[in-house]
Amino acid sequence: MKLDWAYFRRLYEELHDRHDATGRQEYLVGQRPTAAAHLAELATLREREPIPAGGYTGDDEQLWQIMKLYALSRVSDYLIELFCPAGDPPQGFGVTGGRPVIEGSSTHRLELGGWRINATPGWIGSRRVDPGGLAAYTGFFAGIGLTPFEHAEAFSPFHHEIFAVVQDPSTTRVTVEEVLWPGFWFGDLLFSRAGVRVRAPRHLIDAAVATTSTLYFTYRREPRPTRDPSHGWGSNSQWRTEFHRFYSDEDGLHLNWDGQVDIGEDPPQQPTDQLDDPAPLDQRRELLLHRCFVRSTLPRDEDDRFPYDDRLSLTTAEWPLRPESIVHVPQAR
Repeated sequence: MKLDWAYFRRLYEELHDRHDATGRQEYLVGQRPTAAAHLAELATLREREPIPAGGYTGDDEQLWQIMKLYALSRVSDYLIELFCPAGDPPQGFGVTGGRPVIEGSSTHRLELGGWRINATPGWIGSRRVDPGGLAAYTGFFAGIGLTPFEHAEAFSPFHHEIFAVVQDPSTTRVTVEEVLWPGFWFGDLLFSRAGVRVRAPRHLIDAAVATTSTLYFTYRREPRPTRDPSHGWGSNSQWRTEFHRFYSDEDGLHLNWDGQVDIGEDPPQQPTDQLDDPAPLDQRRELLLHRCFVRSTLPRDEDDRFPYDDRLSLTTAEWPLRPESIVHVPQAR
């Protein structure tokens, strides 16, 4: 059967055209059998494979499958955005936002140019969780064949997206206070992370930074700024974006498996056709592990990084990152 790589794109676009919760829920329920069949076609992505030298090309069906899964990830991003709208969380819940946009940053320029519409220009505000929208999200993705998880026993940046932070100077580590929404597995492949509320001292997790810094490998999370490689491309070209593949298997945790640069090495070895990344190695590792910055002081160019070429394998994903957890797993065939 020829791969219909545009199905999940159509799913996203048609879902986006439904402007009420009831209509979206009915549409998703009706699409479950078809979506499950399309997801099953992508079974080769369930396990990590050696990458051909130079990466995949347009002649490789594996690349088209990776791009097809990216379109499904947009559905996930949209639904998460819907059940995490702008608004104040309950008292005592923790910090979920609240930081001025850095003047002169890419986010600031997008606002000035009208490309990013913000309810409060110059300010990245708080968010809250809407339980009704959450049910639509979990029901759809569990219903098409993804496996939900929480990993509630310990905080792990690999498994968890920080949504809220209780800043606590009396504690010495990061702990999970509450799992707000589940993550999902597709075999060994991490499709999406679980959303969590954590308790942490400021030197490990800065509440304002961790909840408002640019979230990479993510298409949308308004009002939080996001970046993914599709941003800035045309209406068709943007759908040829590759899904970010983070795997967990017997050899460890593999962050951005398709990345060409192993930042477990010090210094990393850049491909001969690429310029060296001037960013400090500890920042590159923090950004790839959390998919955002979590510590202060927030780099001025935090919304203008390019972590998509970086790769890292670990035995465990703790924070702060332990150097002894870094392992070197051959990527190429």
